[in-house]
Amino acid sequence: MTNDRLLKSANDAFSDGNWAKAADLYDQLYQAEKTVKLNHLLVKSRYEMGRPETALAVMREQEQSYFEDNYHVILWTKVMLANRLNVMVRVAMKTLTAVPHEMGVLVTEYEDVYLQTAHFSKDYQQFYQLSAQNLTGQRHQFEVGKALPLKEWLAAATHLLTDPFVKPIVRVSLLELMHKLKTDTPVHYLWLDGQPHDVVPSDLPELDDIPIVQATQAALGQVVADDDPITQQLYSESLRVQLSLLYPFVDHAVTNSKKWVRVLTGQISPDDPNSELQTMMKWQAKLAKMMQEMTP
Repeated sequence: MTNDRLLKSANDAFSDGNWAKAADLYDQLYQAEKTVKLNHLLVKSRYEMGRPETALAVMREQEQSYFEDNYHVILWTKVMLANRLNVMVRVAMKTLTAVPHEMGVLVTEYEDVYLQTAHFSKDYQQFYQLSAQNLTGQRHQFEVGKALPLKEWLAAATHLLTDPFVKPIVRVSLLELMHKLKTDTPVHYLWLDGQPHDVVPSDLPELDDIPIVQATQAALGQVVADDDPITQQLYSESLRVQLSLLYPFVDHAVTNSKKWVRVLTGQISPDDPNSELQTMMKWQAKLAKMMQEMTP
């Protein structure tokens, strides 16, 4: 069957509400040519046939295209909520220039229904107490927790920001998500120095907008410019994790971008008497232990 005939058959099935047939035919066409239009039609078909997980996987491939008109924003919302990603829908509602009325209705309906489910209390408790688990368990609960209604998620997340048993990478992920939600209520955040700091998540900068982060990434680029691509990537990834763990107070540890990169790339002696270098070596040793725990 030619592509034109496949497309006509798919469109006919779509119009008739024969979602399984439409999804199968659109999938064949999409694998041959991954256009935005086919992506939208395939996602709609898979969603309507009760396959939200596979709809989400396809949607992720061209996700930004769903924010160009209200119809596709609503489709995106339905797929996200069907995959229990309510908190991420709430993030989108904070970033869209104009939020479609139906989007708010869908979220309200989702949260009202979720609060009445038999598993809500257990889900909330597991998220609230995620620090009782190892890193893998905490990361899992961080993801699962995105299903919660916003009010309950924020209450639990605020508590977790000061829980010393929450792994640093999970704690900073919670803070970054609160930033994306534009949470304007002051919270206490237990940073890597072991002290609670008062922050307003909505006032925090994006990691990549912090001057010392930009300077350090640029310094690394200069140092490894002549290295092979694999070495460059390894150093770049290591630096990215370091800076993420240090968020939002990166400049408390990275006081000199060039010296930080020298430590990272092993271009200094452990016996160097420079006090600033010694302090940064201690920070990087601390971060190295955290990063080692993050490695499977």
